[in-house]
Amino acid sequence: MTEPVTGRSAPAGGAPVRARSGLGAAAVANLVGGASGAVVNLVLAALVGRHLGVEGSGVYFLVVAVFVVVANTAELGADTGLVRFVAATRARGRVEDTGWVVRTAVGPVLVGGALAVLVGVPLALATAPDGRAPAVVVAAVPLAVLASLTALALGVSRGAGDTLTYPLLQNLLLPAGRVVAVGVAVLAGWGVSEVVAAWLLPVPLVLVVAVALALRHVPRRPTPRRGYPGFWGFSAARGATACVEVVLEWADVVVVGVLASPAEAGVYAVVTRCARAGEVVQQAARIAVGPAISSASARGDTALVGRLYGVVTAAMVWAAWPFYAVLAVFAEPVLSIFGPDFTSGATSLRVLAGAMAVATAAGAVQSVLLMAGRSSWQLADKTGALVLDLVLLALLVPHWGIEGAAVAWAATIVVDTLVVGYQVQVLMGVRPPWRPILWAAALPVVLVLVPSALALLLWGTSWTAAVTTTAVVAIVHVVVGVVARERLGLVALARLRAV
Repeated sequence: MTEPVTGRSAPAGGAPVRARSGLGAAAVANLVGGASGAVVNLVLAALVGRHLGVEGSGVYFLVVAVFVVVANTAELGADTGLVRFVAATRARGRVEDTGWVVRTAVGPVLVGGALAVLVGVPLALATAPDGRAPAVVVAAVPLAVLASLTALALGVSRGAGDTLTYPLLQNLLLPAGRVVAVGVAVLAGWGVSEVVAAWLLPVPLVLVVAVALALRHVPRRPTPRRGYPGFWGFSAARGATACVEVVLEWADVVVVGVLASPAEAGVYAVVTRCARAGEVVQQAARIAVGPAISSASARGDTALVGRLYGVVTAAMVWAAWPFYAVLAVFAEPVLSIFGPDFTSGATSLRVLAGAMAVATAAGAVQSVLLMAGRSSWQLADKTGALVLDLVLLALLVPHWGIEGAAVAWAATIVVDTLVVGYQVQVLMGVRPPWRPILWAAALPVVLVLVPSALALLLWGTSWTAAVTTTAVVAIVHVVVGVVARERLGLVALARLRAV
């Protein structure tokens, strides 16, 4: 039996604000939303890939990379700071401080966004003043700032225990809006600039909805205080880390485009999007468990943090490893969705699927590190990872192309995972229960990876073999998981409640 997980002790200074639902429900809500968003994003990539081809896709993804880097940099880490500090104020029974926290976060982000527009727009105009692409880039700069404000609004909702707003807006509304807009551009036969413009179109709508929903959690009575203690000490380091992380996520695509070709960058970008689709499980767990870890850390309850970490890690491995197994075995049929020229990335996809499985096995270590206030540790970790990745990319891409890029990123992921795991489990003393994690790892290997590999040997890489095998192993895996739910810790996760 898995040890029960509870977190109901009242903190000093007031009664805690309890979550409206258990973390199991929160995780499921975010997992469903994340999975739906991942599917929609893959459909979007397929539309772009088939319409623009490998070279046009390379240009498209390079522009998207610039947008994502600007948006994440402009957040300054305040989105994560809001999750941590809003949750902590509620855990201490100080809900009235929420407005104080929000005002502390929003001011510097607005100033930083204004500076980004003042610098970015003239730079875009000076780069290529006579073409059509600069107009898209000029629009992308302020829209990227709006995307950063959306992240702040969602951070308020997440910190307040709202488990539905993030998946509904970030994982459903935004991707669905982009698919519709890009679909219109594709049907109209438009080029790269128009497709990118269509991709940007839903950003303001999502911001308006996110702000309206976040305001429900902010008390209306004013407070005379101007700065929330410790907020920017935590968030500044997280902001730098977020900048490093997003550069780390997209650096390999840019390097491939520079050292190889835009066509190879297009193939590799699709490969990385497929591999990262499995991250919806990690994101769902992080979003669901982050406020609970923050609350437990604020009370100094390391034992509860460890139990949270354990049950969430087991659920992540059980849910994500089957996806990576199928992705690795049937890489060719998966990539053929985006067009016949994209199947050349099959080897790279197998390498990255294995690396992402390793990262999933580390569980919610990043959330533990952040919500315990160790944002400076994470900054050092990600900076080291970025340096390692860039060095490996420079060494391997000229010789091995996209396979070299995949090896570089995989090595970086594994090293970063080992470092963070050591920090959480050894330096911080957060120890998860291992039995459910081992059970969660064994089932996908036995029930999904091995049968899929046998099917590949018997029937090859045809679409029929891939779809049939995936459907059968998925059903078996879910049925066995339901039967073994106690051993997997899924019952403990469903019963777990945050404060």
